[in-house]
Amino acid sequence: MQSCSSGAYRGYQFAEFQKVSGLAHVFGGRSESDLGNLAYSGGRDLLAAQETRRAWSRFLQVPAEDWVVGGQVHTHNVALVDASHRGQGALSPEHVLPECDGLMTTTRNLPLYVAVADCSAVLLHAPGVLAVVHGGWRGLAKGILGVAVKRFASLGVKPSEIRAGIAPCIAAASYEVGPEVGEACPESARYSGKGDRWQVDIALWAQASLVQNGVEPASIILSGIDTGSNESCFSHRRQGQGAGRNGLIAVLT
Repeated sequence: MQSCSSGAYRGYQFAEFQKVSGLAHVFGGRSESDLGNLAYSGGRDLLAAQETRRAWSRFLQVPAEDWVVGGQVHTHNVALVDASHRGQGALSPEHVLPECDGLMTTTRNLPLYVAVADCSAVLLHAPGVLAVVHGGWRGLAKGILGVAVKRFASLGVKPSEIRAGIAPCIAAASYEVGPEVGEACPESARYSGKGDRWQVDIALWAQASLVQNGVEPASIILSGIDTGSNESCFSHRRQGQGAGRNGLIAVLT
């Protein structure tokens, strides 16, 4: 991914998606002064998060009050949203779409957002169709990316026509887990640790799930950035419960 900024706020973009007409996106990260949190949840500074959202809205040239936000609870639910959902969750956490970890749209100028702080944020795109998906280990184990691919199919998009970008998330070197996670993870994304422990790579898990559901390997872009060790991103594993949240924002233009 390529680094970018909006004033004091630091982020990343997939170079491959910058070349795609009709699509704008950014992954907002953490600045050197710990600015950049995008989430309203967990007692975080609401006014600071609103300013972060305004900064990235200026970058994408969309109104901050138009964002569509899901109430992420590690489900496999992917909601198809349209103009009637405009602004849902944009200004306050009480109005998010309930129990929704993926957002999809065919509506132009409707910004979609997912928050992460070690989980994967996955951008899925085909001409005229966009999705952003929150993929933590629970959602990946429940098949949320397969659900998203099926949603594309319901709109007439074949899996082979989807391009995917997997934003910064936690890599195996930073993510030691117990057997309940390691045994749910595909072999291509896990490595044996000490005793019954495993080292799990969330990006490789997301990639494996997409390939399993028919997305072409050559159409999947990995950021190569480990949130567990790279301080340009917030990380729950590295910083603890009070860590801010990175976020993927994307819009059909």
